[in-house]
Amino acid sequence: MQIEIIKSIQSMVSPFWDAFFQIVTMTGEEYFYILAAAIIFWCINKKFGYKLGFALLTSTIINIAFKDIFNTSRPIGVPGIRSIRIETATGPSFPSGHTQGSATFWISCIIQVRKRWIYIVGILAIILMGYSRLYLGLHYPIDVFGGIVIAIIWTFISNYIFEYTQETKRIWILFAIILPFLIGMIYFREKSYYTIVGTVLGFYIGYILESKYVQYDVRNTRVKQLIKLVFGIGILIIFKSTLKVILPVNIFSDFLRYFIVGLWITVGAPFLFEKFIGHIEA
Repeated sequence: MQIEIIKSIQSMVSPFWDAFFQIVTMTGEEYFYILAAAIIFWCINKKFGYKLGFALLTSTIINIAFKDIFNTSRPIGVPGIRSIRIETATGPSFPSGHTQGSATFWISCIIQVRKRWIYIVGILAIILMGYSRLYLGLHYPIDVFGGIVIAIIWTFISNYIFEYTQETKRIWILFAIILPFLIGMIYFREKSYYTIVGTVLGFYIGYILESKYVQYDVRNTRVKQLIKLVFGIGILIIFKSTLKVILPVNIFSDFLRYFIVGLWITVGAPFLFEKFIGHIEA
């Protein structure tokens, strides 16, 4: 039945839809989320940036762990199903990482903004993401459905945990959530798991340092906001590419590179922005 659903969806294939759904699926990949997180955290709402980052990173780790636990095959190679952009199909099939990530991102935005337009945009984006993974022949419907359900449940849990931590000032609670993921590095020895765990640990340490020593204020002129983005993303790209060249090729190097990414976004860049660019007083 699931194969027939995919075949039905793929009955409308055309060069236009191929290009369109590949663009859609790209919004569920690493660089989209890094750019979105940077814009939100550096220029729009720091607290929401923290909350979104925590939800998105931990949701991704949960997704990778579930993939390894269930270890289901993808529809790639199944007779009658065409699969394209296969390079985005990393690891087992269930649950869909692109769909879960997109749902986590947009549900977080919906909870934060609570306006009609974000409901429409968010729900449409989640539906399109899930549909794109079926159209591209990279997931079964159950993978997409599972990704959305997990995202909904975890986003609300994650938001509650973060809000409770903020209200009670018990920052150690976040580390209590991260610790099992760190221990998971013993069992899930793959690049994607190590990169995300590295990012979330850098994110957590950066959160502590920024909250205590930097106290970054996002408010600024549009020109200076643009300068922050260009400088911040530029340095981030330099960090990633340089470390990739000089560090040995292994999962521990991946962990370190993305640990620095987490630190740069949460405390490195904000420190330099406060020191050299400043902010507009209320």
